[in-house]
Amino acid sequence: MGIWLAQHYQKEGFGEQLYHGATTLHPIGLLMIIALFALTLSVKRSKAVYPIILAALFMPAAQRLVIAGADFSVLRLMVLAGMIRVFARNETASFKWIKLDSLVTAWSLVSTLAFIVLWGSMGQLIFRVGQLYDVLGMYLYFRVVIRTWGDVDGAVKFTVKLLPLLVVIFFLEKTSGKNQFHFLGAQEWAAVREGRIRVQGAFPHAILAGTYFAALLPMAAVRYFRPGGKMGAIRAFVLIMVLVFMCASSTPLVGVMAGCIGVVMWSFRFRMGSVRMGVVMTLFALHLVMKKPVWHLIARLSFSGGNTSYHRYFLIDNSIRYFFDWALMGLKDTAYWGHAQGDVTNQYIIEGVRGGFLALVFFCWALAEAFSQVGKLWRRVRRNKTKRTMAWGMGVALFAQCLMFLSISISHSQQNMSMFFFILASIGSLSLVDNKPRRKRKGPRQSTGSPEETSDELQEQAA
Repeated sequence: MGIWLAQHYQKEGFGEQLYHGATTLHPIGLLMIIALFALTLSVKRSKAVYPIILAALFMPAAQRLVIAGADFSVLRLMVLAGMIRVFARNETASFKWIKLDSLVTAWSLVSTLAFIVLWGSMGQLIFRVGQLYDVLGMYLYFRVVIRTWGDVDGAVKFTVKLLPLLVVIFFLEKTSGKNQFHFLGAQEWAAVREGRIRVQGAFPHAILAGTYFAALLPMAAVRYFRPGGKMGAIRAFVLIMVLVFMCASSTPLVGVMAGCIGVVMWSFRFRMGSVRMGVVMTLFALHLVMKKPVWHLIARLSFSGGNTSYHRYFLIDNSIRYFFDWALMGLKDTAYWGHAQGDVTNQYIIEGVRGGFLALVFFCWALAEAFSQVGKLWRRVRRNKTKRTMAWGMGVALFAQCLMFLSISISHSQQNMSMFFFILASIGSLSLVDNKPRRKRKGPRQSTGSPEETSDELQEQAA
């Protein structure tokens, strides 16, 4: 019955609803916004990201307030509350600017300037400044309030505690075909593909819902390798997999696979340079022997019925073919690239289309810097099993996010943007912790660590 209802009504309002530019506040939504705003201002710094997590999981983007043309969604209001908080409490006093911050800032500013010059209209100026506010506001807020390993671990554990409730809500949508968040402006009836209901909850789309949880998985699952964390990690893994499967999308499953691969790579952590070179050489060899370019492999990936993997391959192919059309300052529209090519479901391509090649370079540079910091981070804390697994988990989460960027764009969802910037900012903040150089001892070094830790040190010295 639920599937029939979803099929019958999916044509009404499929995709995001046209709520932009108008205040659409439900009384319950208004009360939740007030409560989250108050929490942001009042909770301890270590819990300052919790209201954003609650807003991302339970507040659809349709709940928004428009003031003098400025469009404030719930998450934008949370960022505003965060700004008020950090300046009122002088929490920026101990903030230290790092290279990753410069790269994120350069990426967002270059992209914004190119977009404004390209369009040259007030409406697009307001739109792009709003996105600049999202990127820098969210990222820098996380960078300021996240300072310790406990802050990151606490945020992950808090999110995991919310998963049982989300499983119930998603299950109700799966069985009835009706979104339980529809009274807050979310799409009322779930979409159906190949006879499967695609659950989306408070997210704009089922794919975006699934990718949010797929990015969370590595940070929650690595707790398995900590003392006393096995049962909690298994429970989190099961809950996240249930949520991902109910979304019925291939992209989140790719993220899950990337997370599993990343965990396995821990055994090869001292040979990651060789692993990366091997992957590049393999792809290059495939490109030479395949009849079509190597990125055509994306078109062959299918983990759920009716996926649009060929569309994603075609986007990459056309972005290369029309490189000089967008390289300078981007493009206003990519519809002329071919059928449905106006729907740019690729974060890397959308960076180029909206900001030109330079914006794409800065975006990829920021990702490379974050991976570099992860490599330095787990080595620096290698003697602490809890910290090194957390560091590796953040790197794996970023790796999964980067792969999923081939099929999604966080520009379409502030909820997914919050997860991405949480990972990125956490890596940046923790790179400043435990960074005091160790004193060199005279004579033979005696290790008091476990056999595994001693082996780590010997392998690192050999490397």
